[in-house]
Amino acid sequence: MRRKIHREDILNAGLELMFLNGYHATGIKEITEQVEIPKGSFYNHFDNKESYALEVIQRYCDNGFRLYENTLLDENVKPLDRIENFFNRVIANYSGNLDFKLGCLMGNFSAELSDINENFRNLLDREFDRLEAVFATCLQQAQEQGTLSKDRDANQLAAFILNSWHGALIRMKTTANAKPLTDCKEMVVNVVLA
Repeated sequence: MRRKIHREDILNAGLELMFLNGYHATGIKEITEQVEIPKGSFYNHFDNKESYALEVIQRYCDNGFRLYENTLLDENVKPLDRIENFFNRVIANYSGNLDFKLGCLMGNFSAELSDINENFRNLLDREFDRLEAVFATCLQQAQEQGTLSKDRDANQLAAFILNSWHGALIRMKTTANAKPLTDCKEMVVNVVLA
């Protein structure tokens, strides 16, 4: 009896493989072998590798967005504490489960594809803007509560924090330790937002 393969199974396989190997080094053959389906079954669900990978990265971004929202917009916690909690949560994940590997798929795809593929560039740019907006909202709430000066531009601060954090994630992959992440957190929490 043949097992039913769901679109979700194929997307999950691609997410894992593309995270490990990147877009160009992951072929449809590797994806279908991972899920144990014939190549034709892939094309029953997806038009081509590019449209498939765009769905993979969108799924990743949506999951990441929920993490940002749940942590940075939690009104039971003071806004600036939320930012530190966010950093601590992600640092703990990379220090434990991920052993300082993989980085961020958004960053990985940005480096690999943004300057050669407009579809990926547009999607990633839009998704980074979405994450930046969550940081900005958190910072604006801190300003409303009087824990961050209203003289500071919350949108500019949000962009700086997000850009610094993603740079730290890339550097983490080369150092294979948490130092770039903890350095970034310490600078943001104790200098930029102090």
